[in-house]
Parts: sequence; C-alpha cells; structure tokens
Amino acid sequence: MLWHVDDLKISHKNKDVVSSVIDYLSKRYGKEAPLTVKRGKVHRYLGMMLDYTIDGKVQISMNNYIEEMLKSLPEDMSGESSSPAGNHLFNPDAVPLSASESDKYHHYVAKLLFLCKRARPDIQTAVAFLSTRVKKPDQDDIKKLGWTMRYLRFTQHMPLTLEADELIEAKWWVDASFATHCNMRSHTGGVMSMGKGAICASSKKQRINTMTSTEAELVGINDVLPQILWTRYFLGAQDIQC
Repeated sequence: MLWHVDDLKISHKNKDVVSSVIDYLSKRYGKEAPLTVKRGKVHRYLGMMLDYTIDGKVQISMNNYIEEMLKSLPEDMSGESSSPAGNHLFNPDAVPLSASESDKYHHYVAKLLFLCKRARPDIQTAVAFLSTRVKKPDQDDIKKLGWTMRYLRFTQHMPLTLEADELIEAKWWVDASFATHCNMRSHTGGVMSMGKGAICASSKKQRINTMTSTEAELVGINDVLPQILWTRYFLGAQDIQC
C-alpha cells in the first residue's frame, strides 16, 4: 500500500485482500465522504500512468506532464536531441543568468526532478547536475537544460517498462566517475533491475572529495548500499527471496 496524502495505491496477489482493505477504509473513513475507488489494469497515480495490460509487465509514462512542460518552453529550446546531455555536461561557465532567467531555470529543473524520479530515469544524470546549479546558474547551464528538454521532445512517448525475468532476481549495478565535477567531486550512479527496466535508479554528486578512483568507487557503494538493503528487506516482506 502506497500513501500520498489522500491518494492510495493498493495491490496484492489476492483480489479479496484488496477488497477487505477497501471495505475497512470505507467503514472507518467513508462516513465523512465516500471513497473513490478505481480498480483495473490502468491507473493514474501522482501524475503517472501505470499500465498493467500486458501480462508480466508494467509500463509507466507521464506523457501529459511532459507535453505540458514542453509547450511552456521558450522558442530557443525548440528542436530535438538523441541524448539527454552532451559530453561537456560537468564543465562550468562563468557568465551568470539574470534573476528572471534563474527563476525560469529553477522552475524547469524542479519539474524535471519530479519526472526523472518517477518515469524517466534515463535523464537522471543530466538532472542531477542541473540540480546542483540552481543557486547560481550560468549561461551554459540553461543551454544544458535546453539539451535535456530537446531529448524529452525526441523521446516524449517512451514509457518506462518494468519486467521480471523467470529467476526473479534483483540485480544492482553501482559505479563512480572519479573527480568529474569542477570541485573535483566524483559522481555516483546506481541502478536495480529484475530483468528489464530500472526499478530503482540514482545518480548524484558525491558529498566528499576522494583521492583516487578506487576510493570514489567505495564512496559510491556507500551511497547506494542503504537503498540496496532496504530493497532486499522489502522484497523479503513480499515473500520474494533474492
């Protein structure tokens, strides 16, 4: 059961269990206002479209959210791109943005952050860097933001597809890029899959400086390990041993 204020997503392999929970909530809280219940294979939850119509898969998309964001972009962010960022992503500039441009930059980066954590993990590395620049963005940062937006326009209708293989094994990959930021901080990336698609993904600048790439790898493991352990405990509670 997932909670977000008054929005709940309930799932169980036994439909009767879901019905019993709904009945309990209706008796406990339905006196003030009747509960709105939607059951089926397609659901909207926190801006996401969750599609379970294909057996063994779930497709997560936020097409309407992306479309509205792209429509509000200025003309200089038109066009398309086949990648979310260029090779110069981590290279800074020195020309600051005006106050109005900084506010616009912050606004769109926040929207991208909401998107990448739910349906588009493929833009996480770009968004992770752009998020570190919201306090003092420069002219090059807004160009990088435009690059990411063009990539979204190019891949607007690409859903996140999650699928488990027959072995039902949770596999994690963790890596670190040494001293890639301008302050010589390294960058950590981690992803989990059970066959297809990134169920959990993270991409962030490390909080401390490291002396070697080996040390950066160790810090990267430390960054992702709490999520790895939590996921293992969660799957165990669902009677999935991996």
